[in-house]
Amino acid sequence: MSASARAAHPPAVMITGATGFLGGNLVRRLLAQGASVRVLVRRADQARELRARGVAAIQGEITDRAALSEALGGAAVVYHLAGRLFVPGVSAEEYRRTHIAGTRALLEVCAQSADFKRLVHCSTTGVLGVTGDQPASEAAPMRPTNVYEATKGRAELEVTRAMTAGFPAVIARPGLVYGPGDLHLLAFVQAILRRRFRPIGDQPVWLHPIFIDDMTEALLCCGDAPEAVGQCFHFAGTQPVTLSDLARAIALAAGIKPASGYIPLSGARLAAWLGDRLPAGLRESAPLTTSRLEFLTHSRVYDVSKARRELGFAAKTDLTTGARLTLAWYSSHGYLAPALASARSEACEFATT
Repeated sequence: MSASARAAHPPAVMITGATGFLGGNLVRRLLAQGASVRVLVRRADQARELRARGVAAIQGEITDRAALSEALGGAAVVYHLAGRLFVPGVSAEEYRRTHIAGTRALLEVCAQSADFKRLVHCSTTGVLGVTGDQPASEAAPMRPTNVYEATKGRAELEVTRAMTAGFPAVIARPGLVYGPGDLHLLAFVQAILRRRFRPIGDQPVWLHPIFIDDMTEALLCCGDAPEAVGQCFHFAGTQPVTLSDLARAIALAAGIKPASGYIPLSGARLAAWLGDRLPAGLRESAPLTTSRLEFLTHSRVYDVSKARRELGFAAKTDLTTGARLTLAWYSSHGYLAPALASARSEACEFATT
C-alpha cells in the first residue's frame, strides 16, 4: 500500500517501545498520517508527554497483561518494538523478561481482542550472529553471540510458533539502524571526529546499516501489505559497507579527514580484556570490551532481496546523505561540539608544523 493510501485510511495502531529510537520515529510518522495511536510506556512522565501530543498512552510494564489490554484498546495493528539493547552489566533476567515474557504476554492479549488484525514484531538481524562477508537470508540458522541476541531470537520463535498456528504476524529484522535521534552510535561517531577511531586488524569488516526513515517505512510496509503476514523480512540498506567506509562517510560529513591506519588485533584484545574487568558502572565508558570487539571485527551482512521482491521495499537513503543528516542532528543537540573542537584543533596544529 502506498504512503498516500495509508494517509487516506490510517488504521488504529498500538505500539510498544514507543519512547525508543525506532518507536519514537514511528509514532511521529503515524501521527503525521492522522492515525489513532495507542502506546504502552513504563514511566508517568513519558505517558504525559505522549498524551500532550495526542497519543493514548497507558503506563505499565510489558509483562502486565491488564496494562497491555488497556493499551491495545480497539487497535487493529500492533507494532511490537519494546526491547532492551545490549549493555554490559544488565542481568540476563532483564532481557528474558522484556523480550521473551513480554512477547508472550502481548501475543496472548492480541489473541483475545476482537479488533486485532496484525502484529508487526520487530526482531533483529543480530539473531543470526556473525555472518561473514556473504549476505545471510531469512532462512539462515540463528547463531546469537550475546544475551540480547539470544533472547530476541527466543522471542522471535514465540511469534513463529504463533504464526504456524494461524496468528497474523510479520517478523521484521532491522540491520544497523542509524539516524537523527540515535544515541547508541554516538560514542563511535565522537571517536571518529576526534580522529581516535581506527579499524581493528587489516581485514575489511562489513556492516549493513539502514537509515531511520527507511526502517520506519519498512515497518509501515509490514503493517500494511497483505503479502507480509506470516513472513520474516530482513531490512537493511541496498548495499553493505565496510566499517572503514562508514567511518570515512561520517568524517567527511563533518568536514574532517578520517584517521589512517589500523589497530593491531592483539592490542585490541588486551584492551577488551581490561575493559571487561572494570566495574559494571564504568564498563560502558571503556574504549573496548569483548562485546564491542566482536562488533568491530566481525562482518554482519544480509540478503534484502525478499523485502524488495515481496513487499516492493528498498531503502532509499544512501550512506553519504544519512551520515550528513545524522551529524546535523547530533550537532543541533550539542553532542559534537567537544569532538569537533578537538578535531579542528588537531587539524590546525598539523597544518602549522
